[in-house]
Amino acid sequence: MMTNREKIKKNLEVIKEKIENARKRSGISEQEITIVAVTKTATIEDMQIVYDLGIRHFGENRIEIALEKIKNSPPDTQWHMIGTIQRKKIPLILQNCKFIDSLDRVEVAETIQKRIGKDNEEKIPVLIQLNVSGEQTKHGFSPNEFEEIYEKIKNFDTLYIRGLMTIAPINASEKILRQIFSTLRNIAEKHRLKTLSMGMSDDYEIAIEEGATEIRLGRAIFG
Repeated sequence: MMTNREKIKKNLEVIKEKIENARKRSGISEQEITIVAVTKTATIEDMQIVYDLGIRHFGENRIEIALEKIKNSPPDTQWHMIGTIQRKKIPLILQNCKFIDSLDRVEVAETIQKRIGKDNEEKIPVLIQLNVSGEQTKHGFSPNEFEEIYEKIKNFDTLYIRGLMTIAPINASEKILRQIFSTLRNIAEKHRLKTLSMGMSDDYEIAIEEGATEIRLGRAIFG
């Protein structure tokens, strides 16, 4: 029976091979893909294994769950907030996360602006979340309202919009997945946004083929 370290190591080897194959199929084999390890169900010990195997980007949906993990992670770990953001928890998020990958409301941008202040030397890197699929259970702006929202958020001088993020429906067909991911890519290209966070454990290969630069993997790594 494999140890946890052996299992995670094998999982990462499989993931990296699939990433490479997807990049080749896409014709953009030079594209760098960032793996954000989603630690929702991971222990601190398992996170350390993943870190030791070279992963530096980690993501959490809820800041209160992330705090103990952040406290016990090496100092060069890059933490991403990837879940729905409660405005009252923004100070805690700003204190502990380098990236905000799920900016889904203008009010969130306004609160960050107030909390950071104009004298802050470093801007907060954010991804704007789009609900491309139109599912009511998912957060994010619709593609139709993006133009107006983008112009508003661009004016917040404490934020650096590094790209876009979306979440595809569970068990969607390949055709639907490609439509969703290509729509996000087209919007990003129009506005010269370089980071595309799309693709999770079940669909990251298709996401990479459609232009993803970041993939968010939990079960594929830790499962």
